[in-house]
Amino acid sequence: MYEEVPDYSKLTALLDGYLEEYNASNASQLKLVFFQDAVEHVTRISRILRQPRGNAMLVGVGGSGKQSLTRFAAHMGGFRCSSIELARNYGIAEFREDLKALYRLVRKA
Repeated sequence: MYEEVPDYSKLTALLDGYLEEYNASNASQLKLVFFQDAVEHVTRISRILRQPRGNAMLVGVGGSGKQSLTRFAAHMGGFRCSSIELARNYGIAEFREDLKALYRLVRKA
């Protein structure tokens, strides 16, 4: 469902509430500032994630907030977020093991 947001401050207050909830329930704290572009991105990501089989490729420079906003949007939608941690000796065998673990996780859900 799409709903027009006539009052931007109400939307940022709603996002601040979700952020407090996220920080209370996760060990890794997010420190987000909801400026206009960040709000637009997080609402766009959350809309994509709610679609059946919704997925997106986020491209940008490191440190721009892609991962943080995606984790936050996943939390808002009630989804679990997982990521693959790369190391210096990460290869095909490690990638396959990570995929196996991910498939096991998905099968349990």
